[in-house]
Amino acid sequence: MNVSVKDAGTCRKTMTIEIPADKISEEKAETLKAYMKFANLPGFRKGKAPKHVVLKKYAKEIDQDLQERVLPRFYHEALQSTELKVVNVVDATEVEIKDGEPVSFEVTVDVEPEFNLPKYTDIPVKEEKIEISDAQVQEQIDGIRNQHANYEEVEGKTIEAGDMGQLTYEATTDGTPLKDAIPEAKGIGSGEGYWVSADEHAFIPGMGAALIGLNVGDKKEVEVTFPEDFMVKELAGVKTIYNIEVTAVRVRTLPEIDETFLGRLQVESEEALRANIREQLEAQAQNMALGKTHDQIVDYLIKKTKLDVPESIVQQQARNVVYDIAQQRMMMGATQEQIGAQMEEIQKEAQDRALENVKLRYIGLGIATELKFEASEVEVDEEIATMAIRQRKDAQALRREMEENDSLSSVGEQIRFNKALDYMVENAKIK
Repeated sequence: MNVSVKDAGTCRKTMTIEIPADKISEEKAETLKAYMKFANLPGFRKGKAPKHVVLKKYAKEIDQDLQERVLPRFYHEALQSTELKVVNVVDATEVEIKDGEPVSFEVTVDVEPEFNLPKYTDIPVKEEKIEISDAQVQEQIDGIRNQHANYEEVEGKTIEAGDMGQLTYEATTDGTPLKDAIPEAKGIGSGEGYWVSADEHAFIPGMGAALIGLNVGDKKEVEVTFPEDFMVKELAGVKTIYNIEVTAVRVRTLPEIDETFLGRLQVESEEALRANIREQLEAQAQNMALGKTHDQIVDYLIKKTKLDVPESIVQQQARNVVYDIAQQRMMMGATQEQIGAQMEEIQKEAQDRALENVKLRYIGLGIATELKFEASEVEVDEEIATMAIRQRKDAQALRREMEENDSLSSVGEQIRFNKALDYMVENAKIK
């Protein structure tokens, strides 16, 4: 078998593989024997039909079998002889098998990049000091008290920010009742006995601020324009007039930091509560600081490494990133229509992110290899167990799923990458 390799682009090679005629003849003869053994042709007992009759009857099937079973085997043998590190098969030429003639075909593949690793010790990073103030701790305590706040109905009280007003309301748009003009509005168009918070969390946009200063029995006309990203898409951009009447007022009361309140939080004292909160804030700050250190190291590695990467890997990664970006924007309130309108921008962002991610993966794994960092079976099992908890799956089922879709190796790669990153953090040069 003759094998030649030529460049076909960045991290791309084309292999020309020529299989001698006698090798193809041998394979075809073996394949024909299998067909003769099981061939069931009219006029002949099973397995007793003459060779030329079977060959004529199953010529197409035999050629197809050779292409699907034999040629891939020759490709893998040829690949071993070249020592190419293939990451994807990009293309392969169609093959025509003719008796007595050698078979030649080309396979275009993307291969792992060859590059020089950057210096990965003494990477300059700016370290942030972690200082948690008493004010930050108090802010967290105030937030916890707000979460446990109660609302009590009072009489003769003017609504203030943070209170709640009970409303009877009717909305119109261009003089038509909103509930008739836009049936999807449902309870947003009219209502009786609805409690509305006098803050930015009011379910009718802008209504919270309009309540401040009102008393029970007060009536008011409020102009409301629904934002473009409103949860009821039929109301997006619609201008309305609300006629409201306040029928009751509730005041928010915060719990005292007493034995009952501390018992709900399962802490023994206010001092213990403050100590726990400070510890949590410090852990969060340390994680944020570590994240920023990681970002500085990543920027350094990308800038200091001259590296071209396989296009097919970048495209695969970009498809995943497009989905992630779209999901993030939808979670932030974007509609499917808005996502569609932004798709060109999303694809550009995904392409840029994917290119950097792929470069970083090769650099990090290259450093891990040079430092001889490995991922043990125990570490892989622990990581899969952690992933299973996050995904609410059984760990063994998740492992089988990853084995089936050929993604199990990515777990070990991520472990090795993380070890390399930890090493670079430990050996960084603090500015």
